[in-house]
Amino acid sequence: MSKIPDIYKGRYIFHMTHIDNLESILSHGLLCHNECKRQNINYHDIAHQSIQDRRANMTVPCGAGGSVHDYVPFYFSALNPMLLARLNTKSIDQPMMVFIGLKIDALERAGAVFTDASANTTIPPVFFDDLADLDKLSWPLIRNNKWKYSDDERHKKMAEALIPHSVKVEDFDTIVVFNNSVKEYVSQMISRVGCDNIRVDLDNFQPGLHFFFTKFFFPDRTNETLVAGPRFLKGYFEQNITEIHKLRQQERRYRFNDVAELVYAIDNDFCTLKELRGIHNLETDNPSHHESVSDHTKRVAANIQTTAYFLQSSTDRQNLLKLTAYLHDIGKGPKEKWVQNGGKQKIYPDHPADSIPMLKRILSEEIRNISDEDIRLLNLLVIYHDIVGDCMMKGRNTEEIKNLSLSDDDLDALFCIAEADIKSINSLWHSNFMREKDSLIKKL
Repeated sequence: MSKIPDIYKGRYIFHMTHIDNLESILSHGLLCHNECKRQNINYHDIAHQSIQDRRANMTVPCGAGGSVHDYVPFYFSALNPMLLARLNTKSIDQPMMVFIGLKIDALERAGAVFTDASANTTIPPVFFDDLADLDKLSWPLIRNNKWKYSDDERHKKMAEALIPHSVKVEDFDTIVVFNNSVKEYVSQMISRVGCDNIRVDLDNFQPGLHFFFTKFFFPDRTNETLVAGPRFLKGYFEQNITEIHKLRQQERRYRFNDVAELVYAIDNDFCTLKELRGIHNLETDNPSHHESVSDHTKRVAANIQTTAYFLQSSTDRQNLLKLTAYLHDIGKGPKEKWVQNGGKQKIYPDHPADSIPMLKRILSEEIRNISDEDIRLLNLLVIYHDIVGDCMMKGRNTEEIKNLSLSDDDLDALFCIAEADIKSINSLWHSNFMREKDSLIKKL
């Protein structure tokens, strides 16, 4: 007879993992961190090392005892604030995240425990091993689908179910995936390893259960991931360059002879390109920005001309850098994008990815004479203009820069656009940037 209180029967607990880990999981089951270490099983870990260190040293005072790393972790909540945090630092590709679902009955297993908050903090949560104490969890928060919480609310929402040592594959009930393409891929993997008892479900497989963060605020993009992660963005970047070259092989009428001519035109008329017209006088509700997107863009274009890298560059490179400054925020537009936000641009970390089709149009339709190298570099600097600042101040992984296999000159150019951009936003940030610049360069 089930010991789960009636009010909670039929609910699930969820283990979030990267799809890179799934084949190993289907072969070995879900193993706790310490068991993976003992068996020398490597896996794609999306957690911060500092969090893993805390969990390794956090004692579980009931159940099977030991440390948190002696348990396989699950969340009661489907929509996970940790996923949103990692998305906003551009550390993961959301379509490659999957959720392994177990019926909540798994908590009846000997030694299982649960907490009233995440086991990620310096001060441990309260641990329970009596199922009657499920009533002590903050269920309204756990079941809530909003995105923003206070720190205390966020940790309570991330209350954990901890299953000792391992979970067998035959105990899996479902694997929840991002879209139909991933569903097909995972279904094929399940069939290949002979685990046909496991369902593969999409978001909202139970009413009210949402797992993924999407661009719901754009009516025509509601199923699109909120942020393009490192693998996807690199693929889009490389694909864009290939497609630009193909388009440039076609017979076309270009408006501008070269980059210098286009830059001169923008200097005299900011709205020369429709992409710049789309950000002209576009207001923002981002509190870090104190001016419109177009005024910020003009300030970046002025600032880039004072950087050491710009001043020591050739005239052709200077023109390319200035064009980069003009184009770096075009993905925040066009204005029509923000009709539902009263015409104001929201804080929007995916604007570099949104610039990609715009760059394709500009480089295949506007400039007659531009080298393959300058096409590559312009794409790099616009699509990744925020990566240096994000690595310094927002926890973005420096491995993403390393994986681009950049030359020293590429890095110097990236630091150049980052310096100009940051200087235009906040003088204190700029001082920190200049102070920490050499330290980051050494890591690369």
